[in-house]
Amino acid sequence: MCIDGDVLELDIEMDLEEVKALKEFVKDRLDYIEEISLLHSKDGVPLTSSLFSLLFCMKKAKPSLKIPCIDAMSYDLESFGLVHWRAHE
Repeated sequence: MCIDGDVLELDIEMDLEEVKALKEFVKDRLDYIEEISLLHSKDGVPLTSSLFSLLFCMKKAKPSLKIPCIDAMSYDLESFGLVHWRAHE
């Protein structure tokens, strides 16, 4: 996890404890974060789905938040393939 100005960069390989720590970190700072990007290596795979759940919750709490992998409605997980999701307004 790295914050650069108003952009929060997250490693896709975060485990559950790191996601819990991220939730606590973001709770009081969500108003100041403008964008969240996911960083991963070529073989990087998510260790838990809780990271995506947290990202969706943050997007719902602050719709103006830019999260490219959520906004694109799909995300390329190199080793798993392309993951798609639907949003219900």
